[in-house]
Amino acid sequence: MIAKCDWTETLLFSTMVATIKCIHCSRIKLGYIGGYIRDLLAEQVLEEKFHPDVQGIMMSHPALLFLLSACLAGASGRASIRLERTATQKLFGPIQTNSDTGESASVAMTAPVSEGPSDVSITAPKIVVNGGNYTLKCSAKECYPSCNYTWFISDKKVGFGSKLEYTVPPHVIAETVICKVENTLSGLFVETMVTLQVAQGPKAVTIRGPSSVMVGDTLMYFCFADCSPECKITWRYQGKTLTGDIVSVPILERGNVVLGDKLVVSIEDFLDTQNLQCTAVNTLSGKSMSVIKTLNVTDSVAVRPVTSTPPIAEKTYSLQCAGALPGSNIQWTKNWKPLATSDRVRLTDSSSTLSFNPLRQSDGGVYDCIVTEQGKIIPGIIYELNVIYGPLNPALTQSGNKQVEWTTILRPGSSVTFFCSAVCYPTCSYVWLLNKDIVATDATFSISSASSADEGSLTCVVFNSISNATVSVQTHIQLIGGPKDVTISGPKSVRVGQKSTFECSAVCTPPCVYTWDAYGRTLHGNKVELTVSHYVATETLACTARNIVTGKVATAEATIDVTDPDWCGC
Repeated sequence: MIAKCDWTETLLFSTMVATIKCIHCSRIKLGYIGGYIRDLLAEQVLEEKFHPDVQGIMMSHPALLFLLSACLAGASGRASIRLERTATQKLFGPIQTNSDTGESASVAMTAPVSEGPSDVSITAPKIVVNGGNYTLKCSAKECYPSCNYTWFISDKKVGFGSKLEYTVPPHVIAETVICKVENTLSGLFVETMVTLQVAQGPKAVTIRGPSSVMVGDTLMYFCFADCSPECKITWRYQGKTLTGDIVSVPILERGNVVLGDKLVVSIEDFLDTQNLQCTAVNTLSGKSMSVIKTLNVTDSVAVRPVTSTPPIAEKTYSLQCAGALPGSNIQWTKNWKPLATSDRVRLTDSSSTLSFNPLRQSDGGVYDCIVTEQGKIIPGIIYELNVIYGPLNPALTQSGNKQVEWTTILRPGSSVTFFCSAVCYPTCSYVWLLNKDIVATDATFSISSASSADEGSLTCVVFNSISNATVSVQTHIQLIGGPKDVTISGPKSVRVGQKSTFECSAVCTPPCVYTWDAYGRTLHGNKVELTVSHYVATETLACTARNIVTGKVATAEATIDVTDPDWCGC
């Protein structure tokens, strides 16, 4: 294992070539040179048995120190060292290398060598979220010829290379990430680390402020949330989303002044309870948490109905100023103006009760009672009185807002839509009847192709489902037709010189006009009066009916017997 030898070794560094020549050494296989010999040689270097400029080179390059120790391990070993680089050189003369043998070694070298790595840093986000994916970058300067990168998390090797793709595990609140940069030639390495803070919260969301409130109070509420990095606070009150002000609250939490979100709330409406909600949203993770504070409204003055039935027009109704103490001064307003009373609208019971007899549509509005007790003005909670009325002003129209008459005449096969309207509160309901049969239940009724089945009485019934009041409008539908069944009615015989009345009729829609041919004359109208001036045995009457829309005509004839008591027949 041990033999006399002479040998030369050359080492290549990033900017330096080191040549070691060993003479008369006891060659020990490099694999068997232990830390003891290297430590012994290091002590010799520190004892300045080597030139000071050489000390730094050997102590910073383990490979160089390792080979040198292999040479000096023998009692008679001598070593010479030559260091070369491309920069300007300095040459040192012979120096003592072995105090036991007295042998010397000459060393030639350049300026000190720096191989890196240096300025090692990690680029990473300061705050991360659980489950998030991130790319971490490690960088170093003066890394020649090259460097290897190794990543560690919680002392576990997790990757290689200058980049690390990292997914934050759930439930982790912080991670320490280490990047080790090692020179591939010298073996020198530098480690740097960074701590990743994981976004936390929101948690421990709380609202601070009074729970018992009165109408008219203006109160401040504060919302606190434990969040990292920070949370955005929003409020919700009476169906509206509100934004408060971030303020420094003089409340110590674990010895620190904390930040809270302030909201100013005015209690204007009476409800036995009102909910105030605060929601905190983490600006990084997007997670949210809400908390609700219930506000109890007490000692309220409010306008409330006394009558248990709905406020229906033309019936009696009463309102009361509830919460007012006996002897208080009470002032009533309607639509924020002083209330005007009359024989129909009266105040009773020391102005605590407002009565309507009867209630009218015009009484609708916003009512308030303002109470003064011992010089303190207590605003009441308003009450909106919505008077139930109608149906009023019913109307029946066709397309184009054309008013429908008592009779509606339609061509066979035509189409039409009827509209029914009325004034109601809260709403009107509609039912259509055709010859007493229900044909529709909304505000419109349509006929797509008019036929004889659509003829008859069409009625729209309007009703208020709360007051049960009803009203109706009507039209009579007829199809254009005729004339047909033309008939002449009147006496069958007439006397000479005596007036007689005859009437012509026909089935005709719309009504026909009539023309007569009687006694050689043309007459108009459905009725005529005729007088026979001389005796003839018979007279013939003709009546023609004409439809004024279609122009169609139909004629009927009648033969009349003529008598004359003075006629002798000779």
